[in-house]
Amino acid sequence: MTSISVPAKGALIALATLSVGLIIAALIVVSLRPAPPLRDADTPAGVVQRYVLAFQSSDLSAAQKLVEDGGDKQVCDPYSSEGETAQVSLVREATTEQTSTITVSMAYGIEGGLFFESYESQDVFQLKKVNGTWLITATPWQMGLCTAEEMGL
Repeated sequence: MTSISVPAKGALIALATLSVGLIIAALIVVSLRPAPPLRDADTPAGVVQRYVLAFQSSDLSAAQKLVEDGGDKQVCDPYSSEGETAQVSLVREATTEQTSTITVSMAYGIEGGLFFESYESQDVFQLKKVNGTWLITATPWQMGLCTAEEMGL
């Protein structure tokens, strides 16, 4: 039977302690990082950002105000987000005077035990200018609002 010398044991303990400390520090830094600043509410990207925030916080009335004919719409077949965290990031914006397409990346993380599964997809929000105001005309299915007719009511 071989044994590890006292200095080697001390080095292993120090290395393990340092590793755990770095992991804890990284988790603290990530959890404390500030949210991205709000974009101008009069821009397509700002409208999408506010819609996503309203949708994720279940503020239906705020979300409805950002959607064309939103007053008639309800949350439509909401994507089950139990146990998930979603981060929506702007990837690309293509805007003309009257229309805009905002491509977003939606990253989801599913927490479970010791493992953290994640996946990412890209989708688009479509907007058009109505009476000088940008309104959303199409959303990714995970964040959609539907009319009563679309919901079969």
